[in-house]
Amino acid sequence: MFALVDTIIALCFAFLVIFGALSDLSSFRIPNGVSYGLVVLFGLQSFVKWLATPSLPTLELPGLNMQDMELTGTGFHVPALAVNLAIGFFVLIVSIIFWRRGYIGGGDAKYLAATSLWMGPVGVVEFMVLLSALALIMALVLKVSSMWGFLVHAGRLPAFVKRLYAKFEQNQLPYGFPIGIAALLMIPEIFKV
Repeated sequence: MFALVDTIIALCFAFLVIFGALSDLSSFRIPNGVSYGLVVLFGLQSFVKWLATPSLPTLELPGLNMQDMELTGTGFHVPALAVNLAIGFFVLIVSIIFWRRGYIGGGDAKYLAATSLWMGPVGVVEFMVLLSALALIMALVLKVSSMWGFLVHAGRLPAFVKRLYAKFEQNQLPYGFPIGIAALLMIPEIFKV
């Protein structure tokens, strides 16, 4: 029963991530429902995990031995859910700062925080490295291909491709696309597939 629910949650996660990425790529907008849906889905998954196990998973943080000033194995336990929420909140704060400075859009900030909520303390680092690499690759591909911009504007390409190049000339990128691809690549880590 719980395996089926977990599979359905994973499919819903994939759908929302793909929808957000393609929406940002085609229209430079990520609907709020995508980010809010990811947060609600995370709450549902946490509830299902709580039902499946007698207690919530915890992370052990090492304690500090004040005499020898070294870390010990006997520390305190923090619920994994609290760590994920803290990560999501931290990413949201940093994303809001980037949005206020004009580096990313507001939808990208919410979308990034909502996807980071799922990653956990170890996965968030891998997710951010993947995201950075994918954003860099996207920017480089657009930069190199913009050298042939006359072919883009004169050709019979879809309107969203022409809009993508026009926005790129204004130093705007649909960061939701690399965020979505990075989140999709993290699905095996998130859901232990």
